[in-house]
Amino acid sequence: MKPEITVVVPYYNESKSIEMTLSLIADQTLKPRMAILVNSSSTDNCSEIVDLWIEKYQGPIGFLNIYQSTNTPSSSKNAGIKLATTPWIALMDCGQIFPKTWLESQWSFVMDNPGFDWVSGVCHFMGEGIIDECAVAHTYGYNRKRPTMPTSLIKKELFDKYGLFLENRRAGYDMAWPLLLSHNGIKRGINQDVVMRYENVNFGSTLAGIFKKSFYYNLPTVDMPHYYVPYYYLILLVSEVFVFLIFPKFGIFLALILLLIRSYILSGVKSNNFLLLNKNFRYWIFLPVVAVAIDSGRICGILKGIWKYHLSHIFE
Repeated sequence: MKPEITVVVPYYNESKSIEMTLSLIADQTLKPRMAILVNSSSTDNCSEIVDLWIEKYQGPIGFLNIYQSTNTPSSSKNAGIKLATTPWIALMDCGQIFPKTWLESQWSFVMDNPGFDWVSGVCHFMGEGIIDECAVAHTYGYNRKRPTMPTSLIKKELFDKYGLFLENRRAGYDMAWPLLLSHNGIKRGINQDVVMRYENVNFGSTLAGIFKKSFYYNLPTVDMPHYYVPYYYLILLVSEVFVFLIFPKFGIFLALILLLIRSYILSGVKSNNFLLLNKNFRYWIFLPVVAVAIDSGRICGILKGIWKYHLSHIFE
């Protein structure tokens, strides 16, 4: 039985990668019925590129390019999901290289494992350049394969029953929705045979970019049900500040110890290896520098999120 699938792809200023994404969807060994491209308020010409590509396409897939004034990944995905009329939704992002057997492999997984109503593949995180590689080591884990929302194949009825992604979120929505399903006893299948990777930079190529991304990724996490990690970071920060105020020298010593653990041990544990430390001595320098950029952005994002979601209305 051939499944009826709609692929939903949000895009923002993807003029360099959008044609590759369209071609990889068109070349799937299991053809979806529809592919909905959702313009997230792009300011370049990628929407025109999509329209021209669709105009030339001669295959069996119905490609649709839409714009509904959305400007975040979560809202754009939701717009595409709402328009889909098929029983299954597949999610993909631009700038990703994914196999032509993506949909076929996910469908086979669902057929072989009937207990799962949704399944995700994995992303192989490597990084491009020393700063990006260090950022990957601190976040996803260097040379690790992690489950990701892009690559997922999902029964549409799950969205109908439990709701769509959190609206107007640049990040966090792809953690909040799986947590919601898990809280309701819905298990997620992980298909290790579906492996995608970033075409270029995985996390960030500059310290400023890494700070900014960490800020925006962590800002919405304080408003995620059943997710308490931001508050653990705040407890650690408050504890460190308290120790520093009471015992300044010990506070500085403790901060340095925490930085060393964060930079070298935790990054190695996340990566399941210490490959970066063996590559080049420069990584010993950049790992703590990048850690500071990530954690500074994280704390600022969490504090901004607490103000935005929990405190600002009190002072209105």
